[in-house]
Amino acid sequence: MQLQFYTKSDCPLCDDAKAVLDKLSTKLPYIDIVVIDITKNLQLFTKYKLQIPVLELDGKQFIAQQIDVQKLVWHIRWNRFWKHFAKN
Repeated sequence: MQLQFYTKSDCPLCDDAKAVLDKLSTKLPYIDIVVIDITKNLQLFTKYKLQIPVLELDGKQFIAQQIDVQKLVWHIRWNRFWKHFAKN
């Protein structure tokens, strides 16, 4: 599973989210976290400039701004569970 983390520098909420994701990466080793700096792409900057930090799981946005750890873990585990049964 891939978790896209849309962020930029000088963003306190992004810094908080990064700390949460660093902790989660040890708890959920099957998650590949991809950090995307929105200032490097005008289209992404236009789309996310007022929403960051934004998390997308496998290309689907599910959290913006305040990141709740329990909600994030639940969402990741639910998607993993669902994918497992969708394959079978």
